[in-house]
Order: sequence, then structure tokens, then C-alpha cells
Amino acid sequence: TLESHEAEIVSLHFNTEGNLLVTGSFDNTAVIWDVSTGQSLHVLDGHNGEISSTQFNFAGDLVVSGSIDSTVKIWDVESGKCLNTLEGHEDEI
Repeated sequence: TLESHEAEIVSLHFNTEGNLLVTGSFDNTAVIWDVSTGQSLHVLDGHNGEISSTQFNFAGDLVVSGSIDSTVKIWDVESGKCLNTLEGHEDEI
């Protein structure tokens, strides 16, 4: 059982190797999980609205998250830090 989010999980995706999972929630956060231990590695906190989509890149070193705040954020998997925020949409992503 993975416990961290305070609202529904609406997006989840495994990395290419299958050892990490990213979840996105209506609590405005995404979480990167270690699949073998079930431990939360990083809480990705920075959106101002519910997260509707999450995805690892093929190399597995980046995660993107899309939100109803009309932004996409790019996160470093190792550090959990936001590397960039992409703006320009006029509606939720």
C-alpha cells in the first residue's frame, strides 16, 4: 500500500525499468515511489491546482506533470527539484 496523497490519485506511470512509479493527485502533488520498498522518494510540490497527468521520460531521469493550473512542470527524478515550469495553455492540462 502506497500512502502519501491526501486526495484521489488520478495519474500514475512506471519508469522504463519498472522500479519507480510516479503518481499525480488532486492534492496538487505528484509523488515518486520506490516500487520495491513502497517508500515515497520525493513529493513534487509546486502546482497551484490538481495534477491531471504524470509521465517519466524514456531515460527515467525526468518526470513531467500537468495540472489544471494550466502549467507543465519538469522535475529531476534524483533530487525531486522542479527544473522548469512551462506556461502558455489557457485551460487545464
